[in-house]
Amino acid sequence: MKIKKLEGKISELFSDSKFKIEKEFITKDNSRIDLAVLRNRNPYLAVEFEESYKWMRSRVLYDAVKADRGGFPNLAVVYPFEQRGLKNCWIFDFIRSDLDVRTKIIRPNNVSNLKRIFG
Repeated sequence: MKIKKLEGKISELFSDSKFKIEKEFITKDNSRIDLAVLRNRNPYLAVEFEESYKWMRSRVLYDAVKADRGGFPNLAVVYPFEQRGLKNCWIFDFIRSDLDVRTKIIRPNNVSNLKRIFG
């Protein structure tokens, strides 16, 4: 997964004047979000890049908590591997019920659909 290339694609998607892209965005509670899309200066989409099989469920949960605390209504976790253990996982039920973040796992080749998915 070539993160710089993916960041460039995401920046192109959200290139109109109402959006701003910030890499390594720091939230008010000092959490770091890999890539933040701000709309009219307000948090809109948090993008996290995950490249490991290990602890993926925990990583998704932690990413959702960071996004929620940062005020982001949307979270895209860009993950290049098969989602076998993630699809019907209790973590998504928890995120839907207890956090105010719409969370999607996105394959790198589907990054160009982010605006449509979260639009």
